[in-house]
Amino acid sequence: MKHEYPDSKSDLFAAFIERAVSLLKRHGYMAQVTMQSWMFLSSYERLRSKLQRDAAIVAMLHMDNMVMRIAFGTCATIWKIGGNSRLPGKYTWMELDDLAGESPRRFPARNPRNTSAGSDGFFTVSQRDMNEIPGSPIVYWLSEKMRATFSEGRPLSKLVDLRVGLRTGDNDRFLRYWWEVSGKRSAFHCDSLEDAEASGARWFPYNKGGSFRRWFGNHEYVVNWEHDGHEIEHGLAERYPYLVPAGKTLVRGQGRDRYFSPSVSWSKVSSGVPAFRVYPPGFVYDVAGTSIFSSTSRDRYRLLAFVNSLVALEQLAALAPTLNFEVGQVACLPLVESGSECIEILAEGAVETSRLDWNMSETSWNFSGNALVSQARNS
Repeated sequence: MKHEYPDSKSDLFAAFIERAVSLLKRHGYMAQVTMQSWMFLSSYERLRSKLQRDAAIVAMLHMDNMVMRIAFGTCATIWKIGGNSRLPGKYTWMELDDLAGESPRRFPARNPRNTSAGSDGFFTVSQRDMNEIPGSPIVYWLSEKMRATFSEGRPLSKLVDLRVGLRTGDNDRFLRYWWEVSGKRSAFHCDSLEDAEASGARWFPYNKGGSFRRWFGNHEYVVNWEHDGHEIEHGLAERYPYLVPAGKTLVRGQGRDRYFSPSVSWSKVSSGVPAFRVYPPGFVYDVAGTSIFSSTSRDRYRLLAFVNSLVALEQLAALAPTLNFEVGQVACLPLVESGSECIEILAEGAVETSRLDWNMSETSWNFSGNALVSQARNS
């Protein structure tokens, strides 16, 4: 597979697509029902480019999980070999609910995604139009204006610093909930590696991602970063000796020069849409608490407002259609600059509201009392 089909080696079904295209004569047609992963994943980007050169999508029925009685999405695609990929194809979406009941089936189905399709119920778009999106995924449902944002805006990677954080190698050993350890051996407000080392503390706040929460919160864990992470980094060298650089004795934590810096972060794995939130100085960030760093607080609030907006979420749904939201995908989000200061003010207000809500819980290290109890006492 690696030798004969390097562009589709990730899965056998993808190799069948590539092979079938090579067997057909020019202007012949091919129809296949396959998994949907080739449409989106970065591992199939070269396959999508090759298919675009050799064939054009004429029509596609894209089906949600369980429509074919299997637990992953599928697509029924018709290609024309040697077709012009500049010519528009027809696309439509089907959900499991579209098959419910005994009434005759309507086609195309009338479901929420198809409401933004054309008057005939189909999305009409060419493969070349989708090239505006990094990686050229088959995201036929994006409007023309939304696709245009990828060419008009600047990717986040050009504006801010996006990082993957620390992998401890043994979370059970190095992580605790903050209330499980001694407060005297914890430091919550360090703003640099040097400050953390000088504190003499053992436990420091740890951004591990966590559950869905926008704007502020998920401050639950602490990490053993005593003596500049000596125990963790030597532990990594013991577990993964092949990662030790030549002439060194330990493995440095990823992105360590940004530890304890304020950031905007999100959970890499989510069961739904991602949630971005601001983290103040003092945190070491995790590989699952991937983070964005900017030079000023003003930039952070403006960035936070953008990534939590409906526009960014729709863009990210095109770039990351699975449950993983990787740094590389978020880095491709296109930001169109705005001179309005109200965006920053609104984001600050949302952060403050979320912060107050988080600190009402006893699991917050800034908890001072339950607001409802206080109100009852004063009434």
